[in-house]
Amino acid sequence: SNCDSSAANILRSHYERPYFLPESAESSKTDWIFMGTPGYGAHLHIDHVGNPSWQAQIKGRKLWTLEPPPECFFQCVPMEVIVEPGEIIVLDTNIWYHKTLIVSEDLSITIGSEYD
Repeated sequence: SNCDSSAANILRSHYERPYFLPESAESSKTDWIFMGTPGYGAHLHIDHVGNPSWQAQIKGRKLWTLEPPPECFFQCVPMEVIVEPGEIIVLDTNIWYHKTLIVSEDLSITIGSEYD
């Protein structure tokens, strides 16, 4: 993640807030850029960030596995989705357990941010 506001402003000059989020909905304090090679990803975890987030797949393909939070474990089912270049996943990563795996044969680049 990026905690340098001048670097965040440079990063944000290369993309816009997703069109489906209201202008007042996005928090500008945290931006992410994730890059990785095939076969890598993140283990199953819950984030400890301030708000839900969106992540846009720029290059490569990423498999997301979502596990329900304990309070709905018996009513919700785990989900898997492959996010393709040009697609955005919106998720409250503070609630849903999630893991990722790069499933393309090339470099994966993902950008994202929290929103409120």
